[in-house]
Amino acid sequence: MKKLLVIAATLAASSAFAGVKLEVRSDYVNTADYSAADGANVAGKSLFTPNVARLYLNGNVGDAVVESAWNLRSFAPVVVGGDLYKTMTVDQFVDHLWAGKAMGQWMFKAGKLEVNTGGFERQKNLHGDTYLVSLANNGAGGNVSATTADAALIANPENSSGISAAYSITENHKLEAQVTNQTNSVTVDGGISSTDKRHNMGLNYLGSFMDKMLVLNLNYTSGAGDVTGTGHAQEFMAASLRVAPMADLTIDLEYFGNKDKATTATTTAENKTNSTIIEARYNMNGWVPVLKYEMSENKADGAASNNSFKRDAFAVGVEYVPKADEAFRYHVAYSSAKDKDFGVATGDSTKNMFVVGFKYTGDMAK
Repeated sequence: MKKLLVIAATLAASSAFAGVKLEVRSDYVNTADYSAADGANVAGKSLFTPNVARLYLNGNVGDAVVESAWNLRSFAPVVVGGDLYKTMTVDQFVDHLWAGKAMGQWMFKAGKLEVNTGGFERQKNLHGDTYLVSLANNGAGGNVSATTADAALIANPENSSGISAAYSITENHKLEAQVTNQTNSVTVDGGISSTDKRHNMGLNYLGSFMDKMLVLNLNYTSGAGDVTGTGHAQEFMAASLRVAPMADLTIDLEYFGNKDKATTATTTAENKTNSTIIEARYNMNGWVPVLKYEMSENKADGAASNNSFKRDAFAVGVEYVPKADEAFRYHVAYSSAKDKDFGVATGDSTKNMFVVGFKYTGDMAK
Protein backbone atom coordinates (compact mmCIF):
# COMPACT_ATOMS: atom_id res chain seq x y z
CA MET A 1 0.00 0.00 0.00
CA LYS A 2 2.84 2.42 0.84
CA LYS A 3 4.43 1.80 -2.56
CA LEU A 4 1.13 2.57 -4.29
CA LEU A 5 0.77 5.85 -2.40
CA VAL A 6 4.35 6.79 -3.32
CA ILE A 7 3.45 6.31 -7.00
CA ALA A 8 0.47 8.63 -6.67
CA ALA A 9 2.46 11.23 -4.71
CA THR A 10 5.21 11.22 -7.34
CA LEU A 11 2.70 11.79 -10.14
CA ALA A 12 0.96 14.53 -8.16
CA ALA A 13 4.26 16.35 -7.72
CA SER A 14 4.83 16.36 -11.48
CA SER A 15 4.19 19.76 -13.08
CA ALA A 16 2.45 17.96 -15.94
CA PHE A 17 -0.51 17.27 -13.66
CA ALA A 18 -2.13 20.67 -13.26
CA GLY A 19 -5.42 19.20 -12.02
CA VAL A 20 -5.20 17.45 -8.63
CA LYS A 21 -8.58 16.76 -7.02
CA LEU A 22 -9.48 14.84 -3.88
CA GLU A 23 -12.95 13.31 -3.56
CA VAL A 24 -14.06 11.74 -0.27
CA ARG A 25 -17.46 10.59 0.96
CA SER A 26 -17.61 9.36 4.55
CA ASP A 27 -20.76 7.82 6.05
CA TYR A 28 -22.28 6.36 9.15
CA VAL A 29 -24.38 3.40 7.98
CA ASN A 30 -26.93 1.58 10.12
CA THR A 31 -28.48 -1.64 8.80
CA ALA A 32 -31.32 -3.11 10.84
CA ASP A 33 -31.74 -6.85 11.47
CA TYR A 34 -33.67 -8.52 8.68
CA SER A 35 -34.84 -11.95 7.56
CA ALA A 36 -33.30 -13.91 4.70
CA ALA A 37 -35.55 -15.51 2.10
CA ASP A 38 -35.17 -18.91 3.79
CA GLY A 39 -36.31 -17.45 7.13
CA ALA A 40 -32.89 -17.16 8.77
CA ASN A 41 -32.03 -14.01 10.70
CA VAL A 42 -29.36 -11.66 9.31
CA ALA A 43 -27.74 -9.54 12.00
CA GLY A 44 -27.76 -5.77 11.61
CA LYS A 45 -24.67 -3.60 11.35
CA SER A 46 -23.58 -0.18 12.56
CA LEU A 47 -20.49 1.11 10.77
CA PHE A 48 -18.49 4.21 9.91
CA THR A 49 -17.22 3.76 6.37
CA PRO A 50 -15.46 5.78 3.64
CA ASN A 51 -17.86 5.20 0.76
CA VAL A 52 -15.52 7.00 -1.66
CA ALA A 53 -11.86 8.02 -1.29
CA ARG A 54 -10.27 8.88 -4.62
CA LEU A 55 -7.47 11.14 -5.87
CA TYR A 56 -7.71 12.52 -9.42
CA LEU A 57 -4.62 13.57 -11.36
CA ASN A 58 -5.27 15.16 -14.75
CA GLY A 59 -3.00 17.10 -17.08
CA ASN A 60 -1.08 17.19 -20.33
CA VAL A 61 2.15 15.59 -21.47
CA GLY A 62 3.04 17.36 -24.67
CA ASP A 63 -0.01 17.21 -26.91
CA ALA A 64 -1.44 14.23 -25.07
CA VAL A 65 -4.15 14.38 -22.42
CA VAL A 66 -3.59 12.20 -19.36
CA GLU A 67 -6.37 11.48 -16.86
CA SER A 68 -6.21 9.19 -13.85
CA ALA A 69 -8.02 8.32 -10.62
CA TRP A 70 -6.51 6.47 -7.68
CA ASN A 71 -8.61 4.63 -5.10
CA LEU A 72 -7.21 5.38 -1.66
CA ARG A 73 -9.41 2.80 0.04
CA SER A 74 -10.41 -0.25 -1.99
CA PHE A 75 -9.50 -3.49 -0.27
CA ALA A 76 -10.28 -7.08 -1.16
CA PRO A 77 -10.65 -9.82 1.47
CA VAL A 78 -8.10 -12.65 1.19
CA VAL A 79 -8.01 -15.77 3.37
CA VAL A 80 -4.52 -17.11 4.14
CA GLY A 81 -4.12 -20.09 6.44
CA GLY A 82 -7.63 -19.63 7.76
CA ASP A 83 -7.04 -15.96 8.65
CA LEU A 84 -8.81 -13.07 6.91
CA TYR A 85 -6.67 -10.21 5.57
CA LYS A 86 -7.45 -7.09 3.57
CA THR A 87 -5.23 -6.40 0.58
CA MET A 88 -5.06 -3.81 -2.18
CA THR A 89 -3.77 -4.65 -5.64
CA VAL A 90 -2.51 -2.20 -8.25
CA ASP A 91 -5.63 -2.89 -10.30
CA GLN A 92 -7.88 -1.91 -7.38
CA PHE A 93 -5.74 1.13 -6.59
CA VAL A 94 -5.90 2.47 -10.16
CA ASP A 95 -9.52 3.31 -10.95
CA HIS A 96 -8.56 4.56 -14.41
CA LEU A 97 -5.39 5.77 -16.10
CA TRP A 98 -5.36 6.65 -19.78
CA ALA A 99 -3.60 8.86 -22.29
CA GLY A 100 -5.55 10.48 -25.12
CA LYS A 101 -4.72 12.30 -28.32
CA ALA A 102 -7.14 14.64 -30.07
CA MET A 103 -7.10 14.81 -33.86
CA GLY A 104 -9.72 17.24 -35.13
CA GLN A 105 -13.11 15.91 -34.08
CA TRP A 106 -11.58 12.58 -33.04
CA MET A 107 -10.21 11.57 -29.63
CA PHE A 108 -8.17 8.37 -29.28
CA LYS A 109 -7.45 6.85 -25.86
CA ALA A 110 -5.40 3.94 -24.52
CA GLY A 111 -4.92 2.62 -21.01
CA LYS A 112 -7.27 1.61 -18.25
CA LEU A 113 -10.48 3.22 -19.47
CA GLU A 114 -13.69 4.42 -17.84
CA VAL A 115 -16.10 2.00 -19.47
CA ASN A 116 -19.33 3.41 -20.89
CA THR A 117 -21.64 0.70 -19.52
CA GLY A 118 -23.84 1.44 -16.53
CA GLY A 119 -25.35 4.75 -17.63
CA PHE A 120 -25.68 7.84 -15.45
CA GLU A 121 -26.10 5.66 -12.36
CA ARG A 122 -22.61 4.21 -12.68
CA GLN A 123 -21.05 7.68 -12.69
CA LYS A 124 -23.13 8.83 -9.72
CA ASN A 125 -22.15 5.70 -7.79
CA LEU A 126 -18.44 6.18 -8.53
CA HIS A 127 -18.62 9.76 -7.23
CA GLY A 128 -20.77 8.97 -4.20
CA ASP A 129 -23.82 10.81 -5.53
CA THR A 130 -26.50 8.14 -5.09
CA TYR A 131 -27.87 6.20 -2.12
CA LEU A 132 -29.20 3.14 -3.92
CA VAL A 133 -27.46 1.13 -6.67
CA SER A 134 -29.40 -1.08 -9.07
CA LEU A 135 -28.93 -4.83 -9.33
CA ALA A 136 -27.52 -4.48 -12.88
CA ASN A 137 -24.80 -2.19 -11.51
CA ASN A 138 -24.03 -4.76 -8.80
CA GLY A 139 -26.06 -3.07 -6.06
CA ALA A 140 -26.65 -4.90 -2.79
CA GLY A 141 -30.04 -6.10 -1.56
CA GLY A 142 -31.29 -8.79 0.77
CA ASN A 143 -30.09 -12.34 1.47
CA VAL A 144 -31.32 -15.72 0.31
CA SER A 145 -29.78 -17.27 3.47
CA ALA A 146 -27.97 -16.06 6.58
CA THR A 147 -24.60 -16.23 4.81
CA THR A 148 -25.49 -15.72 1.12
CA ALA A 149 -26.30 -12.25 -0.18
CA ASP A 150 -28.41 -11.83 -3.30
CA ALA A 151 -26.32 -10.76 -6.29
CA ALA A 152 -26.65 -10.01 -10.00
CA LEU A 153 -26.27 -12.96 -12.35
CA ILE A 154 -24.43 -10.64 -14.73
CA ALA A 155 -23.51 -7.11 -13.66
CA ASN A 156 -22.18 -4.26 -15.78
CA PRO A 157 -18.40 -4.61 -16.18
CA GLU A 158 -15.74 -2.70 -14.27
CA ASN A 159 -13.25 -0.21 -15.69
CA SER A 160 -10.76 -2.12 -17.79
CA SER A 161 -7.69 -1.82 -20.00
CA GLY A 162 -8.22 -1.17 -23.68
CA ILE A 163 -8.49 1.41 -26.44
CA SER A 164 -11.22 3.78 -27.61
CA ALA A 165 -12.04 6.16 -30.44
CA ALA A 166 -14.57 8.97 -29.97
CA TYR A 167 -16.01 11.22 -32.68
CA SER A 168 -17.77 14.50 -31.86
CA ILE A 169 -20.51 14.86 -34.46
CA THR A 170 -21.37 18.29 -33.04
CA GLU A 171 -20.74 20.00 -29.73
CA ASN A 172 -23.73 18.18 -28.22
CA HIS A 173 -23.50 14.75 -29.87
CA LYS A 174 -20.71 12.19 -29.53
CA LEU A 175 -20.10 8.56 -30.53
CA GLU A 176 -17.45 6.43 -28.85
CA ALA A 177 -16.27 2.89 -29.61
CA GLN A 178 -14.37 0.93 -26.92
CA VAL A 179 -12.50 -2.37 -26.98
CA THR A 180 -11.50 -3.53 -23.50
CA ASN A 181 -10.52 -6.62 -21.53
CA GLN A 182 -13.52 -8.33 -20.01
CA THR A 183 -12.01 -8.38 -16.53
CA ASN A 184 -8.84 -7.13 -14.85
CA SER A 185 -9.10 -9.52 -11.91
CA VAL A 186 -7.11 -12.73 -11.49
CA THR A 187 -10.11 -14.82 -10.48
CA VAL A 188 -12.84 -16.50 -12.45
CA ASP A 189 -15.57 -13.92 -13.06
CA GLY A 190 -18.79 -14.84 -14.84
CA GLY A 191 -17.14 -17.87 -16.46
CA ILE A 192 -14.18 -15.86 -17.79
CA SER A 193 -10.84 -17.10 -16.51
CA SER A 194 -7.76 -14.96 -15.98
CA THR A 195 -5.75 -17.20 -18.30
CA ASP A 196 -8.16 -17.11 -21.22
CA LYS A 197 -9.62 -13.65 -21.73
CA ARG A 198 -11.29 -12.07 -24.66
CA HIS A 199 -12.60 -8.58 -25.23
CA ASN A 200 -15.71 -6.49 -24.77
CA MET A 201 -16.58 -4.26 -27.72
CA GLY A 202 -18.96 -1.40 -27.15
CA LEU A 203 -20.54 1.56 -28.91
CA ASN A 204 -21.87 4.53 -26.96
CA TYR A 205 -23.92 7.56 -27.99
CA LEU A 206 -24.20 10.65 -25.78
CA GLY A 207 -26.29 13.58 -26.98
CA SER A 208 -28.24 16.53 -25.66
CA PHE A 209 -31.27 18.34 -27.04
CA MET A 210 -33.29 21.51 -26.35
CA ASP A 211 -30.44 23.38 -24.62
CA LYS A 212 -29.61 20.24 -22.61
CA MET A 213 -33.13 19.90 -21.21
CA LEU A 214 -32.91 16.34 -22.58
CA VAL A 215 -29.75 14.21 -22.42
CA LEU A 216 -29.69 10.76 -24.03
CA ASN A 217 -27.08 8.11 -23.27
CA LEU A 218 -27.25 4.82 -25.22
CA ASN A 219 -24.81 1.92 -24.98
CA TYR A 220 -24.46 -1.56 -26.45
CA THR A 221 -21.50 -3.74 -25.43
CA SER A 222 -20.86 -7.39 -26.23
CA GLY A 223 -18.10 -9.92 -25.86
CA ALA A 224 -17.25 -13.61 -25.65
CA GLY A 225 -15.04 -15.28 -23.08
CA ASP A 226 -14.08 -18.94 -23.38
CA VAL A 227 -13.21 -21.46 -20.71
CA THR A 228 -12.51 -25.12 -21.25
CA GLY A 229 -15.51 -26.73 -22.89
CA THR A 230 -17.75 -23.66 -22.43
CA GLY A 231 -18.34 -20.52 -24.44
CA HIS A 232 -19.83 -17.38 -22.87
CA ALA A 233 -21.49 -14.74 -25.07
CA GLN A 234 -22.24 -11.61 -23.07
CA GLU A 235 -24.35 -8.55 -23.87
CA PHE A 236 -24.84 -5.29 -21.98
CA MET A 237 -27.48 -2.78 -23.06
CA ALA A 238 -28.21 0.58 -21.44
CA ALA A 239 -30.68 3.33 -22.29
CA SER A 240 -30.58 6.45 -20.12
CA LEU A 241 -32.62 9.64 -20.43
CA ARG A 242 -32.02 12.73 -18.29
CA VAL A 243 -34.82 15.30 -18.22
CA ALA A 244 -34.22 18.79 -16.83
CA PRO A 245 -37.45 20.77 -17.35
CA MET A 246 -36.07 23.54 -15.13
CA ALA A 247 -32.61 24.48 -13.92
CA ASP A 248 -33.03 23.02 -10.43
CA LEU A 249 -34.90 19.81 -11.30
CA THR A 250 -33.27 16.70 -12.77
CA ILE A 251 -34.97 13.36 -13.48
CA ASP A 252 -33.05 10.29 -14.68
CA LEU A 253 -34.84 7.35 -16.31
CA GLU A 254 -32.63 4.32 -17.03
CA TYR A 255 -32.91 0.73 -18.23
CA PHE A 256 -30.17 -1.91 -18.14
CA GLY A 257 -30.45 -5.30 -19.84
CA ASN A 258 -27.56 -7.73 -19.31
CA LYS A 259 -27.28 -11.25 -20.72
CA ASP A 260 -24.82 -14.14 -20.38
CA LYS A 261 -25.29 -17.09 -22.74
CA ALA A 262 -23.21 -20.12 -21.76
CA THR A 263 -22.89 -22.95 -24.29
CA THR A 264 -21.36 -26.40 -23.90
CA ALA A 265 -21.36 -29.38 -26.25
CA THR A 266 -24.71 -30.51 -24.83
CA THR A 267 -26.46 -27.54 -23.17
CA THR A 268 -27.15 -23.84 -23.54
CA ALA A 269 -28.09 -21.61 -20.61
CA GLU A 270 -29.00 -17.93 -20.84
CA ASN A 271 -28.92 -15.88 -17.64
CA LYS A 272 -30.27 -12.32 -17.51
CA THR A 273 -30.18 -9.34 -15.16
CA ASN A 274 -32.49 -6.41 -15.90
CA SER A 275 -32.94 -3.14 -13.99
CA THR A 276 -35.20 -0.13 -14.45
CA ILE A 277 -34.63 2.96 -12.29
CA ILE A 278 -35.92 6.50 -11.88
CA GLU A 279 -34.19 9.14 -9.78
CA ALA A 280 -35.24 12.75 -9.19
CA ARG A 281 -33.39 15.69 -7.59
CA TYR A 282 -34.65 19.19 -6.87
CA ASN A 283 -32.33 21.96 -5.63
CA MET A 284 -33.96 24.46 -3.27
CA ASN A 285 -31.33 27.02 -2.25
CA GLY A 286 -28.76 24.40 -1.33
CA TRP A 287 -31.24 21.83 0.01
CA VAL A 288 -31.64 18.91 -2.42
CA PRO A 289 -34.34 16.26 -1.85
CA VAL A 290 -33.49 12.97 -3.64
CA LEU A 291 -35.98 10.24 -4.58
CA LYS A 292 -35.09 6.96 -6.31
CA TYR A 293 -36.98 3.80 -7.26
CA GLU A 294 -35.61 0.52 -8.69
CA MET A 295 -37.32 -2.48 -10.25
CA SER A 296 -34.96 -5.36 -11.12
CA GLU A 297 -34.99 -9.06 -11.95
CA ASN A 298 -32.56 -11.95 -12.15
CA LYS A 299 -33.60 -14.68 -14.60
CA ALA A 300 -31.57 -17.89 -14.26
CA ASP A 301 -31.98 -20.44 -17.03
CA GLY A 302 -32.46 -24.12 -16.33
CA ALA A 303 -33.78 -25.73 -13.15
CA ALA A 304 -35.43 -23.52 -10.53
CA SER A 305 -32.89 -21.87 -8.23
CA ASN A 306 -32.59 -18.97 -5.81
CA ASN A 307 -30.44 -17.15 -8.36
CA SER A 308 -33.77 -16.08 -9.87
CA PHE A 309 -35.57 -13.32 -7.98
CA LYS A 310 -37.14 -9.88 -8.33
CA ARG A 311 -36.20 -6.68 -6.49
CA ASP A 312 -38.25 -3.62 -5.58
CA ALA A 313 -36.21 -0.88 -3.92
CA PHE A 314 -36.39 2.80 -3.09
CA ALA A 315 -34.30 5.52 -1.48
CA VAL A 316 -35.22 8.92 -0.06
CA GLY A 317 -32.63 11.45 1.02
CA VAL A 318 -31.76 15.09 1.54
CA GLU A 319 -28.48 16.75 0.64
CA TYR A 320 -27.32 20.14 1.90
CA VAL A 321 -24.61 22.37 0.45
CA PRO A 322 -24.09 25.46 2.65
CA LYS A 323 -22.74 27.59 -0.20
CA ALA A 324 -22.78 27.23 -3.99
CA ASP A 325 -18.96 27.10 -4.06
CA GLU A 326 -18.61 25.04 -0.87
CA ALA A 327 -16.44 21.92 -1.14
CA PHE A 328 -18.52 20.09 1.46
CA ARG A 329 -21.90 18.44 1.01
CA TYR A 330 -23.88 16.87 3.84
CA HIS A 331 -26.49 14.14 3.38
CA VAL A 332 -28.94 11.86 5.14
CA ALA A 333 -30.76 9.02 3.37
CA TYR A 334 -32.92 5.96 3.94
CA SER A 335 -33.07 3.02 1.52
CA SER A 336 -35.07 -0.20 1.41
CA ALA A 337 -34.53 -3.15 -0.96
CA LYS A 338 -36.98 -6.07 -1.07
CA ASP A 339 -35.94 -9.27 -2.89
CA LYS A 340 -38.84 -11.60 -3.66
CA ASP A 341 -40.20 -14.34 -5.94
CA PHE A 342 -37.18 -16.62 -5.55
CA GLY A 343 -36.94 -19.75 -7.63
CA VAL A 344 -36.89 -22.06 -4.59
CA ALA A 345 -37.15 -20.10 -1.32
CA THR A 346 -40.74 -19.22 -0.45
CA GLY A 347 -40.05 -16.09 1.58
CA ASP A 348 -38.69 -12.65 0.74
CA SER A 349 -35.89 -10.52 2.17
CA THR A 350 -36.04 -6.78 2.86
CA LYS A 351 -32.90 -4.85 3.76
CA ASN A 352 -33.29 -1.35 5.26
CA MET A 353 -30.38 1.08 5.64
CA PHE A 354 -29.97 4.52 7.20
CA VAL A 355 -27.06 6.69 6.04
CA VAL A 356 -25.76 10.03 7.30
CA GLY A 357 -22.50 11.59 6.19
CA PHE A 358 -20.66 14.15 4.12
CA LYS A 359 -18.82 14.46 0.84
CA TYR A 360 -15.74 16.60 0.19
CA THR A 361 -14.50 17.55 -3.27
CA GLY A 362 -11.49 19.84 -3.40
CA ASP A 363 -8.93 21.04 -5.92
CA MET A 364 -5.58 20.32 -4.29
CA ALA A 365 -3.66 22.36 -6.88
CA LYS A 366 -5.17 25.70 -5.79
